[in-house]
Amino acid sequence: MSFDGILLEKLHKELDFLITARISKINEAFDTDFIFQLRRDKKNYSLMLSFSSTYSRIHLTKHIETIKDNPKGFTLFLRKHIEGYFIKDIKTYNSDRIIYFVLEGYNALQDLETKYLICEVMGRYSNLILTDDNFIILDALKHDGIGEYNRTILPNAKYEFPQTNKLNPFDYTYDELESIFKEKKITDVKGLMSTFNGVSLSLAYPVFLNDRYAKNFYDFIHLDIKPVIYTNFNQKLDFYFYPLEGNVLKEFSTISDLLDDFYYEEELKLKIKIKTNDLNKFILKQIDKYEKKLLKLNKDLEETKDSYIYMNYGNLLLGYTNLKEKAKELTLKDYITNEDVKIPLDNKYTVLDNANRYFKKYQKLKTSTTYIKEQEEIAKSEIEYFTLLKYQLQQASLSEALEIRQELISNKYLFEESPKSNKRKDHPKLLTYILPSKALVYVGKNNIQNDYLTNKLAKPNDLWFHIKDAPGSHVILESNNVIDEDIRYAAIIASYYSTFRDSSSVAVDYTKQKNIKKIPGKKGCFVTYKNQSTIYIDPDINIINKLEVKKWTHIKGFLITMMR
Repeated sequence: MSFDGILLEKLHKELDFLITARISKINEAFDTDFIFQLRRDKKNYSLMLSFSSTYSRIHLTKHIETIKDNPKGFTLFLRKHIEGYFIKDIKTYNSDRIIYFVLEGYNALQDLETKYLICEVMGRYSNLILTDDNFIILDALKHDGIGEYNRTILPNAKYEFPQTNKLNPFDYTYDELESIFKEKKITDVKGLMSTFNGVSLSLAYPVFLNDRYAKNFYDFIHLDIKPVIYTNFNQKLDFYFYPLEGNVLKEFSTISDLLDDFYYEEELKLKIKIKTNDLNKFILKQIDKYEKKLLKLNKDLEETKDSYIYMNYGNLLLGYTNLKEKAKELTLKDYITNEDVKIPLDNKYTVLDNANRYFKKYQKLKTSTTYIKEQEEIAKSEIEYFTLLKYQLQQASLSEALEIRQELISNKYLFEESPKSNKRKDHPKLLTYILPSKALVYVGKNNIQNDYLTNKLAKPNDLWFHIKDAPGSHVILESNNVIDEDIRYAAIIASYYSTFRDSSSVAVDYTKQKNIKKIPGKKGCFVTYKNQSTIYIDPDINIINKLEVKKWTHIKGFLITMMR
């Protein structure tokens, strides 16, 4: 990703308004993520400081969903030393990915003192370091005896900024930059990145799209910001403070808004992947297990198709005159087909005993046929169920994925990881759209939500939507004064939240909720319905994105909605 020194310089200017802000609270979001609550001019701001190896960054944030109740020692250390302090200044270092806050406040003895909170936003080398006014390290998030750039990051050691031979591009005029390009013969990306600090590939590649290298570079680093998320020439998702290349997907007014949006989505995907990776493996393993079982059952069923032969052998042997004879084989005439039939015998037994053995074998195969067919239905049902879960997990948010895990625990597929809590279980938080007519459309995004929505929340005359003959969400449209436009909106939503979201002219069935029935012997998410109508619709995310969304919450057991 393109969180480089040039972008950080731009972000630095954007964050300058936080000078004089007071640090009112320091929270720990994850092991390497911190939320600083700042207050300035009677307004509150939340500053995200993340030092994860994958998504290190700094920006203002509106996404504060997870705050640890029991923070680790370093968070408590920061609270003790700098909560209540004011931001006196914000600085960057040499166009590197380092930004530090000059903090001022009163210590326990009421002496005014200065401290430096240094944020090194360097991927796997990211670190958060607190020093005194002489840059003596008080403590750091990550300790290292001899770290990157041969520095010691330990308490009581002297903090040293990373030393490099690279140049700070902001220190030079255009004429000076042009001279450097000529002197160092900079004609490619490698040469540019090895000469100047803070330059990522996102900036370096566009510099060489024509032969005005120095002019391009100077112009690019001095552009006014126009933050964007885009797909680059390699069709990979990326971002930068200005659209230098590729296909722009979304524009933002500030770099903080860009980073907040981009990293929230990317980090959420990563968290979901980490939290649900074992769940996905389990679901795939179950599908594979039942597919193999189905193949074996089909093979066994093929073998039972010849069971009538054994009954015929038994009947022919009973018609043989010498039933006490012992032989290895008999050839008898079948009077129905008028053909000779060779019957293998076990010469340890009489003909009568062999006949009885053939009858038993026939009866056993006949019984096993019924059993095999029952097992086939179970296997098909399990494959259908886990295939549905596989689709739902691919589309799930973190909370929805955890609901899928709980569903598997409730259905005895997984064991409870910890003792059951007596805490009241809330109803599922359903995705809810407000249509232009003010009608509400509810979407179930996993089986727990689907079952609750269809079988408990929906009223008998509410309209139920689902794509035809494929996995998808249950969608409910409230029945109050339904108009044709509402039906089209609900059908678009049902088609989008399904396995056919990338198709066109998707068939969506809809009917009243009272026409929905659970299928006996199947999970609650599987239903049958009657008296349905079918509408063919294109899943259009642009139409869905224009709809207002309600967020569900719970107060004292009552389900209410709040505007988001």
